[in-house]
Order: sequence, then structure tokens, then C-alpha cells
Amino acid sequence: MRIEEMKSLWEAQAIEVKQKETLAGMLTEKSHPILKGIRRQLLLEISSWLIILCVYYSMFDGEKRPLAVNLIFIISMLQAIAFNFTGYLAARNLVYGGNIITSIAVYLEKLKRFKCGSLFSRIIFMGGMLFFFFYGLDMAIVRTLSIAFIGLVFVGQLWLLQRQWAQRIKKLVELKSELINTNGKR
Repeated sequence: MRIEEMKSLWEAQAIEVKQKETLAGMLTEKSHPILKGIRRQLLLEISSWLIILCVYYSMFDGEKRPLAVNLIFIISMLQAIAFNFTGYLAARNLVYGGNIITSIAVYLEKLKRFKCGSLFSRIIFMGGMLFFFFYGLDMAIVRTLSIAFIGLVFVGQLWLLQRQWAQRIKKLVELKSELINTNGKR
């Protein structure tokens, strides 16, 4: 009977080691499933924005607009690309403390700052786009209504983005309090 118990313990140990190896593999940047998705989205967005930057001058009549308007458009696009890239870099490095509770607390503070930066970046991006495309247009009632509608869509997007960030932060706060409660009971 003792040998059977030892065999079952040995097999359980082998499964646990395989699971640890799997987890360690997931923690590497290239094989982490969440980072893969973020990286794929980042590459798609950056390549799309770079294509737009390459063709905007002739396709969207950039040559007919003043240099300052073109610079506002370029800067708003580049800051959106830079912010998305910094978001990816921040998602790569999630461990900041000696234990999980400290790490979550530090990450939570960084996530709150990142939320504000995300909203601000989106406002700059949307403002630059609107300014570029509506610069120099004769304002008829239809165009005024179009701008109002596009503005409402942008405000709706900002509200959804803020709500999404608030839900992420709320889940993290709940996880942190749950970990503190279970850690305190031991």
C-alpha cells in the first residue's frame, strides 16, 4: 500500500511540475495569450495609423491646409501611436512588489493614472482629427449638424472608454480586497 501511495504522489508531483512549466511559459512575453492579443491589436492600429499618415496629405487634401493644421493632425496621430505603445509596455511588466497584494496595489495606482492618460490621449486624437477635417469648411446647417453628431459619437466613445476603465479598476480593487481578506484569515 505504501508503494501505491508513493506512486500516486510521484504522478501528482509530475503533473504539478508540468503545470508550473506551462505557467512559466505563459509568463514569457511571446507566448502570453493576453499579450499576444494586445500585440496583435497594437500592430493593427499602428500600421493603420501609419498608412493614414502616409496618404493623408494627398488623399485628405493636406496640401490645401496650412502647415499648423497638418502638424496638429500629425501630432494627434503620433501621440495616439505612442500612447498605445506605452500601454503595451506597461502591460508587459505587471509584477512590482514582493507579494501579490503589494503588486496589485502598485498596479492599481498605475492603472488609475493610465486611465486618465488614455482618456486624455483619446481627446487629443479626436480633437486633432476634427480640427483637421473641418478646418476651413463653410459652415452650413448640414455640416453643423454633422459636427454635432460626430461630437456626440466621440463623447459616447469617451463615456464607454471611461466605463470600461472603471470596470477594470473595480475588478482589481475587488480582487485586492478579497486577497487581503483571505490572507488575513490565515
